[in-house]
Amino acid sequence: MSKLIILAFALFCYSNATLDRTYVFDKEDLFTDTQEEELQNMIMMHESVTTNEIAIVTTPDWGDKENALFFSVNFYDTHRIGKEKKNNGVVMVISKQQRETRITTGYGTEEVLKDEIAKNIIDSVMIPRFKEGRYFVGVKNGAQAVIDFLEKPGNEIK
Repeated sequence: MSKLIILAFALFCYSNATLDRTYVFDKEDLFTDTQEEELQNMIMMHESVTTNEIAIVTTPDWGDKENALFFSVNFYDTHRIGKEKKNNGVVMVISKQQRETRITTGYGTEEVLKDEIAKNIIDSVMIPRFKEGRYFVGVKNGAQAVIDFLEKPGNEIK
């Protein structure tokens, strides 16, 4: 009986930790609270199906990092995006101020979501909406394109 109580407590703690995880970091205030919640829910649903983790970051600058690449890699490592043994994370960085967007993947994810595919999602799905001033739509559609790609049969990250 005590093992059952311990197991139930562990599952409770795990589910609460998962629910409290933030995946949307809107440092440029591009989204409303409702839009952030919509992105967060979309990412959490994907994680529940695949265990993949996606972070969306908007930032006006790269801080002490040289460029978007170093910023996104540092963010990935600092926030521990993706499961440790799978390296199945994705960081989507958007800077309206710097006029740059980047999708960075963990080592496990990059086996499936290649740089060319990420660049195509940015160029064909996200940038056209950004040029219209529709940042939320561009980010949402880009995140959905990443999710759709990663959820295709055969694209599982092992």
